[in-house]
Amino acid sequence: MILPWRRGTIAGHLVDDALSALTAGDWADLDQPPVAWLHWPIDLANPYQSLLYSRFPGHNLVPIRVRRLNQLDELMPALPDGIARVLHVHWLYDVTAGSATTAQAEAAVDTFAKKLDSLREQGVRLVWTVHNLLPHETVHRETETRLRRVMLAAADIVHIMHDSHLDLLRDTFGAEPRAVVVAPHPTFAGAYPDWVDRPAARSHLGIPLGARVLVTFGQVRPYKGHGDFLDALDVANRHDPHLRWLVAGKVREEAGGPEFMRRAAEHPAVIFHPGFVPDIDVQYFLRAADAAVYPYRSSLNSGALALTAGFELPAYVSSGTTVGGLMPDVALRRFDLADPDKTAETITGAGGWDRSDSARAAIRDHVGGLAPARVSDRFAVDLRRHLDALVG
Repeated sequence: MILPWRRGTIAGHLVDDALSALTAGDWADLDQPPVAWLHWPIDLANPYQSLLYSRFPGHNLVPIRVRRLNQLDELMPALPDGIARVLHVHWLYDVTAGSATTAQAEAAVDTFAKKLDSLREQGVRLVWTVHNLLPHETVHRETETRLRRVMLAAADIVHIMHDSHLDLLRDTFGAEPRAVVVAPHPTFAGAYPDWVDRPAARSHLGIPLGARVLVTFGQVRPYKGHGDFLDALDVANRHDPHLRWLVAGKVREEAGGPEFMRRAAEHPAVIFHPGFVPDIDVQYFLRAADAAVYPYRSSLNSGALALTAGFELPAYVSSGTTVGGLMPDVALRRFDLADPDKTAETITGAGGWDRSDSARAAIRDHVGGLAPARVSDRFAVDLRRHLDALVG
């Protein structure tokens, strides 16, 4: 048998890939019959979904990638009779993508709501993972809010990544989910190469061993507060000339991007890699750092924080950054992005905390419970229990 490279990524192969994946299911397991675990949309640039589903097949939950929602019209009739079907919805950005006006966005939400109703009428169970309360750069705020209320009302199970997020859902959307499963964001341990040490990483990037390096990893976008943190860095660098801010990530074509690139290029304490970082190079940026810094204006779940936690990096986080249980409190220092002077004081007054063995040991102990295999296994068990209750 010849397997296509990266199954589920080739247009036009959805049905073949789905049926092939289902052949691995244990059809003799009467306690846990196979479930077609359809998930949409997919993000192949982010290992999150692959890690989240890594132990699902062991529970007879068979992950099947769905690139476009309309592909379900082709896939549903092709699935074996009697097999349970679940659509696991992740990000909702695609629903209103391309809507130039509020009227177009509203029409897109109406179409999506009808699609969810149709799926439920066909016996498809709906699961929704709440990655964010609203899009980071919301254009049609009221429409996006209604879209999430529609999803909440339709979902049989809502997946949140921390207990505290349930109250946020209630407060933001004024609705109560039918059922809730809490499964934390896993670290990315094992998803990226990791064999270099600090001297090798700094040699690779041309950073002196004596520098004190803070890293911010991920796309440069307005909500992430890069420009605001530069104001604090100006102050901090005057108190600590050895301080360096290592920034790695693609600059999105959004407000503030060009201005940040200009300031970063001229700043003596900034080392900026403005582009996509190949998987094999991620280790150099994270192993070169003493700590991570996240100056987000707002954030519910941070994949970047999960990534740096897996590399045992303490973190400086803004008051707008929701940690969601990804890090122990002893490995965090909070700052107020609106106050550059106090932010600089927090960073320069750490007294070597971010290089201490105790902080890293605390992270190491904490993230063991966030290992991808453990999170995936517990998540699958909880989901099967809820699905069985729905059937019963």
